[in-house]
Amino acid sequence: MTYLKKIIIFASVLLLFLSASSAYCKEKKPVILYLFWAEGCPHCAKEKLFLSDLKKKYPLLQVKDYEISLPGSIGLLQTMSKAYNITPRGVPVTFIGNKALIGFSEKIAFQIEEIVKHCLKNTCEDPLYKK
Repeated sequence: MTYLKKIIIFASVLLLFLSASSAYCKEKKPVILYLFWAEGCPHCAKEKLFLSDLKKKYPLLQVKDYEISLPGSIGLLQTMSKAYNITPRGVPVTFIGNKALIGFSEKIAFQIEEIVKHCLKNTCEDPLYKK
């Protein structure tokens, strides 16, 4: 009987340890950001530089950028704009989490970083799959 108790106690402790460690070691998902930009656009250049620095600060940030003159980019921008219920009149256009941001400024840079931090703590869907 004492042998059986030891096995039960050992199994219970092992199960407790495994469940706690799996919760602790939960893999973080990447934060995916889509950027639509144009060659020669000064605001786009500033945002690209900002995002390059932001990726260094938050390694789980994945930036998928699309130059709008390349084939397929405009179609993807239109599809995503429809899902986010926006009508962009220019670039840059950024999609991250459940937000779509048009243009670039210090305020938008702040918003992007706040959304990145939010998405690192809470899982945010890939903007491409927003319905």
